[in-house]
Amino acid sequence: MKVKILATVTTILASLWLAVPVKAQNPDHVRQLLESNECEGCDLRNADLFKASLYRANLRGADLSGANLYEANLLEADLSDANLSNANLVNAELYGADLESANLRNADLSHAFLGRVNLTRADLRGAKLFATNLGESYLLQANLSNTDLRRSLLFRVNLNRANLSGADMSYADVRDTNLQNALLSNTRLPRAQLSGTNIDAANSVRQADLERANLRGTNLGPMVCVATRFPYCVLNLE
Repeated sequence: MKVKILATVTTILASLWLAVPVKAQNPDHVRQLLESNECEGCDLRNADLFKASLYRANLRGADLSGANLYEANLLEADLSDANLSNANLVNAELYGADLESANLRNADLSHAFLGRVNLTRADLRGAKLFATNLGESYLLQANLSNTDLRRSLLFRVNLNRANLSGADMSYADVRDTNLQNALLSNTRLPRAQLSGTNIDAANSVRQADLERANLRGTNLGPMVCVATRFPYCVLNLE
């Protein structure tokens, strides 16, 4: 008898759990965005914005967590303070967009174009930025810990005081980049291009993996190459 009662209770609870609606976007907000290009603070969770044209869209403070923005046009869009955690931004166009203080945790930005983007104080923990173009972008005080930055373009990027601990930057192009006061604890940089980078001003640089990295012409502090002990660590004193 007790077994039957327990089974009945379990069935009822399971039914109630299934009846709880999954968090989704507000359809009126999606319509508003697509019609007016203005949706500040809107509820766009899990919205399907596949290849959407959102050039210069106002999405300040919007909730786009889990949204599908694959190949979306977000050039010069205002996404400051927006929540883009777990969003799909693969191949998205974000040139000149404002993502200051945006939440991009675990978002997929692989192969996206983020040239000259403002990512100041953005949260990119665990994000995928594989082969992403971040040329001349601003990542001041951004949190990039445990981020996948393999083969990414970080040419002339401002990473002042950024947290890159645990990030994988293998084969990345980090030429002429500002790493002043950046945290490089356990950062992986094997075969990365670091020529012209002020890596000596980064924190915990001796804990970084610089195996076969190209450091020619880099502003290096004393003993950095010696400390790493890698034969391909080149110190150019010319």
